[in-house]
Amino acid sequence: MAADKVGKLSDDFTLNIDLAPTILGAAGIQTPDVMNGQDISLIYTKGVTGNSWRKEFFYEHPVHLKESVIPASEALVRKDFKYILWPNYDTEQLFDLKNDAYELNDLVHNKDYNGVLQKMRMKFQELKKLAK
Repeated sequence: MAADKVGKLSDDFTLNIDLAPTILGAAGIQTPDVMNGQDISLIYTKGVTGNSWRKEFFYEHPVHLKESVIPASEALVRKDFKYILWPNYDTEQLFDLKNDAYELNDLVHNKDYNGVLQKMRMKFQELKKLAK
């Protein structure tokens, strides 16, 4: 790694699906097209960030133990907002992460955020379909 990159931090989104492509890249093996992740090392070695890197991600967490312990959830996460759907409770939440990093103020019923909510719902559905 270049000396100017050592010790540098990045706030780009990296996910567990990026681990396999990163390991393959370190081994000099091209990532298969069927893999969704990205080689994390590109952030530091090639300066791939910003417009070239992921701006958002969809996640889903099924129930593993009991619904009362960790309920199922699905979400769209961006740097500025997070939209969460609790499918077994037919409940959704919207958080402004820039102004509420601890997600204490649910904005889903705040009329000032209707436009953001609609955009997040649409993108959420789009990414959810791609994940299937």
